[in-house]
Amino acid sequence: MNIVVDTNIVFSTLLNPRSSIGEILMNIQDQFKFFAPELLKEELNRYAQKISASSKLNNSDLAVVKELLFSNISFVSEELISKRSWAEAYALTKDVDEDDTPFIALAIELHTALWTGDKVLREGLTKKGSAIIISTGE
Repeated sequence: MNIVVDTNIVFSTLLNPRSSIGEILMNIQDQFKFFAPELLKEELNRYAQKISASSKLNNSDLAVVKELLFSNISFVSEELISKRSWAEAYALTKDVDEDDTPFIALAIELHTALWTGDKVLREGLTKKGSAIIISTGE
């Protein structure tokens, strides 16, 4: 099964790799193929100090976990996502959280779900009749 992962899922794994989210993302590649827009890398770099300060790992171990995570995620350039997918994603996110548009656009493009823990995004899209979000429990 293909799944697009958003930044909060990867953040959670970096903060606690032994969590259920970390176990799924790092140890169950035979059941899932993970994707993310390149933007995810930029967001991780932007919050690197916060992640380092909040993580249960030292910097060396954190770098190893990040490398392992990146090896399990296929990153897709936002330029490869069609205008149709961008437009549909923007219509869904414009009054919920526009920052999530690249993740939703990639999920639409790949005809798959977005794995997120963002309750505001889930509720906002559900109100619009979209079932594109998948939770950790699902």
